[in-house]
Amino acid sequence: MSEEFDEEYQPVLSILIKHGTYNDFMTLALIASGAIASDFEVRIFAMNDAVWALRKDVVGTDTVVVSHIPEYAERLSTALNDGKVIPWWELLEDLKEFGILTITVCGLVSDVLELSKDDFHSLVDEVAGVANFAADVEMSDNVISI
Repeated sequence: MSEEFDEEYQPVLSILIKHGTYNDFMTLALIASGAIASDFEVRIFAMNDAVWALRKDVVGTDTVVVSHIPEYAERLSTALNDGKVIPWWELLEDLKEFGILTITVCGLVSDVLELSKDDFHSLVDEVAGVANFAADVEMSDNVISI
């Protein structure tokens, strides 16, 4: 960026999510919400079992909170069931309306699992290779791995 303030400039946050647990996706959604609120563009790349978790027949069905701290898992589960916490998929859907948020799933993992774009929830924008994520990282201001 030049020395002068560029009104058109929007910072980019790239997030790599590798695990398909509810906790990891909730963490992803909360980080993305903070970034969108701070006017970042958010680019998410899903690998490994996070790809499976984004299938349209899986999103919304896994609300099991896993933690090595039983009381935490119990309290968060209760908050979810009582509607005090928005599920991660609903939060990501809302964020797509308020800012720029894209979700790409790993093409190699999709191929191995025999999944096509049609198998994924509407949150998923594309299926692409890891080179796509590498290009996003190169132009990102920040990168987070979950």
